[in-house]
Amino acid sequence: MINMSGVLTIAKKEYKIQLRYRVVWLNLALTPFFMLAPWVLTARMFSSDFGEAVLVSSLMWYWLNQYFFGVQEAFEEEREEGTLISIALAPISLLEFLIGKGMWILVECIYITGVTMLIFWALGTSQATSFQMFAVYILSGLYTFAFSILWGALVLQFRRIAGINFITQEILGIASGVTANINAYPRLMRTVAYILPLTYTIKIGREILLGRTFFEVLPDLAILTIITFLYFSMGTVMLKRAENNLRSTGGWEAW
Repeated sequence: MINMSGVLTIAKKEYKIQLRYRVVWLNLALTPFFMLAPWVLTARMFSSDFGEAVLVSSLMWYWLNQYFFGVQEAFEEEREEGTLISIALAPISLLEFLIGKGMWILVECIYITGVTMLIFWALGTSQATSFQMFAVYILSGLYTFAFSILWGALVLQFRRIAGINFITQEILGIASGVTANINAYPRLMRTVAYILPLTYTIKIGREILLGRTFFEVLPDLAILTIITFLYFSMGTVMLKRAENNLRSTGGWEAW
């Protein structure tokens, strides 16, 4: 069972820390636009519908970006400050620790997405910035967080893998079809795409953008749920194994 009291304590701790750095919130508000605008505005040169579709997928990719960096930094920052051992001694598992961190990242992502949508709405992008799509982004973000637990486990087990975080995100984005239709990919690349949760969140988001109903996207949602659950289960098992390994061999503060 998840210790929700411990999870909420971690989330509250993050809340208190992050609100002390108010300038960071300005950076969080503006950075996504400058990262995503080249993709979206270039796509709009071909057609407005293409621009809308790319905005949907790039926002979903940005949630992956935030969660991958967030779960990685959850361990790296504690290691660098020499406080990860205190997490190990606390009555909370590393999974609960990550979930607590993830709850705060969810708040950040909702804020980031809301501001970015307002900016693109002011620039004439209307469908991808609707309230309905805002709810879709949040829902897809929950699946993305569950997937990111696997990355957190890999970072804890293999510290050097943290150095390829952004490259991994880029590869996942390209493979999932952030700026393209995966149906145009070669067969091998399509096979890879179909085992990635981001592929299905993007597909569902674009279909809803085109006016599909919940029941029409239900098959893809079911596949997304199954795949994400498998990755989450793998991440949970690997995280526990890495935790047990550190408890037996030490190295909590090595980074």
